[in-house]
Amino acid sequence: MFHHFHNGRHAAGQGSLSADDLVALIRHLGPDRILGAREWLARASAETLDDHDLCLTFDDNLRCQYDVALPVLRGLGLTALWFIPTAAMRGRFERLEIYRTFRVRHFDEIDDFYEAFFRTLATSDYAEQAEDALRSLDASTHLIDFPFYSEADRRFRFVRDVILGPQRYERVMDTLIGSMGIELDTLADGLWMEPDQIRCLHADGHVIGLHTHTHPTRLAHLPPAEQLREYRDNYMYLMALLGEPPTAMSHPCNSYSADTLAILLRLGIQFGFRANMAQREHSALEYPREDHANILREMHRCASPYSRATSPVTSR
Repeated sequence: MFHHFHNGRHAAGQGSLSADDLVALIRHLGPDRILGAREWLARASAETLDDHDLCLTFDDNLRCQYDVALPVLRGLGLTALWFIPTAAMRGRFERLEIYRTFRVRHFDEIDDFYEAFFRTLATSDYAEQAEDALRSLDASTHLIDFPFYSEADRRFRFVRDVILGPQRYERVMDTLIGSMGIELDTLADGLWMEPDQIRCLHADGHVIGLHTHTHPTRLAHLPPAEQLREYRDNYMYLMALLGEPPTAMSHPCNSYSADTLAILLRLGIQFGFRANMAQREHSALEYPREDHANILREMHRCASPYSRATSPVTSR
């Protein structure tokens, strides 16, 4: 499972990979184990996948994936599954990605951003509620299925997703960004792939799938009607763009429920992917995925068995 990449155009940040990093990771896994996207789905459908069969997946419709990762895949003769939120292609800012770009471009270290965020939060209407909730947080248990998160990462995500929720989090972030004289339009420029680039991926044998319309971080907590709207809008846009119905998806931030799975089946989705390896027994809509950060950590351990390797953290 991949998200962010960097080169001369796209800034390096928490969890991002270079083209060389991706090549090294694929070599570590073994290119002969990696099936083409459509072959992997065909074997999954026929129930003939072997334990060593892998596929590559990319979430979030990021232009850096197209610019940095795609040339690597082409050079190695590989195709992948790309899971696409569609709101940005309809002119709606996907703020989760904009806020990550703000962190990467305007703070030297992630802890500098966290300090600025919590300083802004402390002056907001939500300061007392956040302070009370954080007293009860055991950072070692929040997001326990994602071991690459630091304590600071867990604390921030608890505040963002559990205490604040989307609307209040946006108010705090927009206040911080505005206080630094930065425009959201500037941050959003060049973040996402264009429709023609997604068509190009599809024409080249890659698989395009659902990832909701607006990428909510806690989709499972939305009422079923809102979940349906998220996936139906996502589905209809991609079907119109590609001329055929999508059959695969991945769960944003690993957030889904029994209602979600029922909605996906109703839309005709045949294959779905989780965001971690925690659930070994799974349905066809819950295939486990390994985050690239965990694979890098394994690579580091293989290269230097006597050191305590640390891995970059994913950006979500």
